[in-house]
Amino acid sequence: MASIRNAREDEAMELAAIGMRAWESAVAGWIDIGLLRRNAERAFLAFTVHNFLTIDVAEQGGQVAAWAARERLDNHISDLWVDPIWQSQGFGKLLLARLESEIEGQGYEVATIETHSQNEKAIEFLRHHGYEISWMTASWSPQLDRDVDTVGLVKRLQPVETQRVYSEF
Repeated sequence: MASIRNAREDEAMELAAIGMRAWESAVAGWIDIGLLRRNAERAFLAFTVHNFLTIDVAEQGGQVAAWAARERLDNHISDLWVDPIWQSQGFGKLLLARLESEIEGQGYEVATIETHSQNEKAIEFLRHHGYEISWMTASWSPQLDRDVDTVGLVKRLQPVETQRVYSEF
């Protein structure tokens, strides 16, 4: 049975490796991975080492299958990486639900996440779970040493409260 827990500091290298495998799988065919591999590896390792307290891990039988993070512990999901051998088995869904619950529990009405604009599989996954594209941007990624085209997606976690107006007759 799958379980979710907080990441441990000693897992940084393992989490970085999972992130790399998931990233390589996601960008295969539209990015020259060879040119960006070293920068991406450094970025994943730096993130997992310095931000392990913001990372949730999904595991099956003691083996880490996926991880997700809220880097600033606000309503933005900064990372969601599922090892390719574990994809389509519900780990992304479990992590997404966990982070949404944490976000809602902190009183935020919406959750946000960004992904590369050509990552159709991630966009489809997020739309399936109630996210809608809200913005598109190109921004400099120091980790990848290049501009990255991204889409931002938003999911409303709490219903919009309608204001009732009463009038006297």
